Amino acid sequence: MTPRAWLVCAALTVAAAPLVAQTNGAIIGHVRQRDGGQPVSGAEIGVDGRWLDRSDSTGFYRLREVRSGWHVVTMRAIGFDTMRRDSVLVRASQVTVVNFTVGAYTIEQPIVVEAYADSILDPTLVATVQRLTGDELRRFPVTTLEEAVALSAGAVGESYRGGRLGQQAFVLDGLGVKNQLDASSGPLGVRLPPDLLTEASLTTNGFSARYGQAISGLVNVVTKDGGDRWSGRVAYETDRLLGGTADLGQDRAVFSVDGPVGRGAGLVAVLDVEGKMDADPVNAPPSPEPRDPRNASPALLPHNSGERYDAGVKLRVPLGSAHTLRLFALRSVEQRLLYDPLYKYDTPQAPARRVVGDLLTAHLQRATNSFTADLRAAYFAREFIRGTLTDQPAYQFGAFTGRTFHFAGEDLARSQDTALAAAPVAGFAAPDFSDRTPWGVPAFFQTGGSRGDLGWNRFREMRGQADFSVGGPRADFYFGGEVAWQNVRTFQRALAYLPVGDTVPPATASSFQPTAAAAYFESQLHGDDFVVTFGLRYDQINPGSGIPGQTFGARRSVNPRLGFSTVLKGATFVASWGRFSQAPDFQFLVDAAFDDTLRTGRFRRGNPNLGFEDATQYEFSLRARPSATTTLRVNVYSKLLDGLVASVPLGIDPDSTIFGNADFGNVKGADVIAERPVRDGWGVRVAYTLQKAEASATNAFQLVRRIRIDQNGDTINPANVQYPLDYDRRHNFTFLGQVQLSDSAGPAVAGVRPFARLEAAMITRVSSGLPFTMTNAAGDTLIGLPNSHRLPMTMTVDLLMRRQFGLVGRQASVYLDVRNLLNRRNIEAVRRETGMPNMTPQGIDSLAEQAYAAHPEAIPYESPRYRSFADLDANGLIEGRTELFPLFQSAARDYTQPLFSYGAPRLFRLGIELLF
Repeated sequence: MTPRAWLVCAALTVAAAPLVAQTNGAIIGHVRQRDGGQPVSGAEIGVDGRWLDRSDSTGFYRLREVRSGWHVVTMRAIGFDTMRRDSVLVRASQVTVVNFTVGAYTIEQPIVVEAYADSILDPTLVATVQRLTGDELRRFPVTTLEEAVALSAGAVGESYRGGRLGQQAFVLDGLGVKNQLDASSGPLGVRLPPDLLTEASLTTNGFSARYGQAISGLVNVVTKDGGDRWSGRVAYETDRLLGGTADLGQDRAVFSVDGPVGRGAGLVAVLDVEGKMDADPVNAPPSPEPRDPRNASPALLPHNSGERYDAGVKLRVPLGSAHTLRLFALRSVEQRLLYDPLYKYDTPQAPARRVVGDLLTAHLQRATNSFTADLRAAYFAREFIRGTLTDQPAYQFGAFTGRTFHFAGEDLARSQDTALAAAPVAGFAAPDFSDRTPWGVPAFFQTGGSRGDLGWNRFREMRGQADFSVGGPRADFYFGGEVAWQNVRTFQRALAYLPVGDTVPPATASSFQPTAAAAYFESQLHGDDFVVTFGLRYDQINPGSGIPGQTFGARRSVNPRLGFSTVLKGATFVASWGRFSQAPDFQFLVDAAFDDTLRTGRFRRGNPNLGFEDATQYEFSLRARPSATTTLRVNVYSKLLDGLVASVPLGIDPDSTIFGNADFGNVKGADVIAERPVRDGWGVRVAYTLQKAEASATNAFQLVRRIRIDQNGDTINPANVQYPLDYDRRHNFTFLGQVQLSDSAGPAVAGVRPFARLEAAMITRVSSGLPFTMTNAAGDTLIGLPNSHRLPMTMTVDLLMRRQFGLVGRQASVYLDVRNLLNRRNIEAVRRETGMPNMTPQGIDSLAEQAYAAHPEAIPYESPRYRSFADLDANGLIEGRTELFPLFQSAARDYTQPLFSYGAPRLFRLGIELLF
């Protein structure tokens, strides 16, 4: 048997412990004599000082349940040299090969270490996984975990393989964490600082039966364990030194440290803070109006700053040779001022938002090479509030305020007093037209009071989870379960400066305690040239007591999953089939007082009897190594969607809808991923996705406006028509390249090599446009089918250049991080009635006409609205259509500027870091 064939067979006999654990990988290899190549049987193999396995009669060994990260692998055998392999990288859900070639032990002969480590194309791994290590993430021009995961094939932001937001799951060290309240319209609530990561990966199909609550993708992260020596990193990056339009007030500071704390315990702590004077910069064209402030300064939007604080700490405590306790705590705070064109010239009345998340976990693990038990407990809390600030915060440094935002009506929202909220809410005032605009006329822009919206919710969860794996010579078994107790509280009030009445919806509030439970079993059987994986998962959710409306009790879902893999002519072939399900967002179960991103209308009704959304997924994958340093993966997949949440109209009123499990769809596509890890100073990864995602309905806006009324006055629902899902990106190409120069690279200038130790990483993304729906000018009739039109293609090039140097005996570096290097003006949204970002001149004139008709009164010299440039006859009075209407036109053009139709501009950040 050739060495290559032996390696394939050995790999196929490995039980894929990471199928379940996801935080762990496996190590395999053989031990052979240097002279003659004979196998060495009975050799002991250890990891990080723990002896876990012995080689068999063929010299083969296998180590299960090795935690993701860097390890020391040691081999010892009587009569042979003891050998050690340092810096063996084990990745979650992957198999790493470490072979030893040993010589007979002699006193005179020095010990020669001859071993290698390599990651094979994991034939026992059914899932489609794309990953980045923590070190790789630091070297690329990305700031957050979400940005890193979005580099994967099939990703559109946080949407994966055509799925909408909220159809993905987040797994932290084997524990599922999800914002079950409003995942489809709100963030998770906690952000993991990249310096805490060992690695992050995206699984888009065929993941283990252990995981539920996802039908589009699984984001899996593994955090660091404290090392055996103290080390850390301090970094600061900013754009303040650049000046001009390049200075957007960006500041970020990171402090991380890890090391031993005695008796084998390890500690990791990270603080990551960021402030931006413009938290959502746009590359919109400057205003054509010379008196508009954006004409001279188009870069920085007013009242659009943000600050975030992420702090995490992890303690690992060994409890004997086989037991380990891990404690983890994470807190995230994000505060945003939100730009609103209505309050462009009176920003104190513009809205703001605060999201606070807390995560506490405890993980007790008993791990041997044949049996592993993981017991986990977690507490997760997320609080969201959006509304009007009681007072504007003062900046202490850059965009950092150093204080907690306070909102008008916040105490009322927390108490959920809907009776008291029926009256005008204290702290809110009726808005009036602003007189601070360059145009003076009473139109569009407001002051004196906010829109009057107040939204608050809080989600809490206690979760317990148990996972077990048992390894055998020809099969491995995994089983476990979880239970979660949740608490949901919500409050919404619209037009809070007015009493509840015919045109003002009542406040809505809810308080209920859902429970969720799951159990799974999975086995993997392996032969000489194939592996079969079978799993079965049971999910149950009960909305619990307190939810408004009548409920039918618990909903249940049973999901089988099957995978088969084998080797065909040097390539690994994997076929997988599975059913996946997830419970709906809790926001769909309760009524809403005002419109949201789901576009379901001001008087949306919830449905407490929603069931699971389901997906049946098929995938065929071919994985090969064209050369010793390159890998190639081709994945072809089909995903059938059923029971998706859609809004169903209650009648002809478009502001009256209720949710139901009514939608279905299909996603088909193919991924091609080629990768060369960094070797000899360079590495590259190229990914291309071709995809088609369609469904029968995607939102209430489209469905309601297709309703017809027959001659008897009854409503007729339209027949189901297939059209693209909102995240149907047909073509997506991503290129990641890295270059790392050695200490002696480049010419020497005055004894200095300026190019030595220089690193560069580039990310290029080219994507076809997302779909959108065209309507007529009134917005009440669709033009063509829903989502039958396309946005233009988008392209971005991001670059990070780093130069390392020594500083007081430590390693340091300076770097330049550039996003959208070409400063391309990408269009990310358009107006539905025009198919372009801008409103047509006719539309602007129509708005101006309506505003002029409402306020045709003259503006005297004594009024604060008087603008001398508009007084054409200089009589101290702006009067008549000739003088007034141009002001209304300018105000309409100002108000309708399509700022957020465009992506981010070119952004620079200079950084310095010190490793210690």
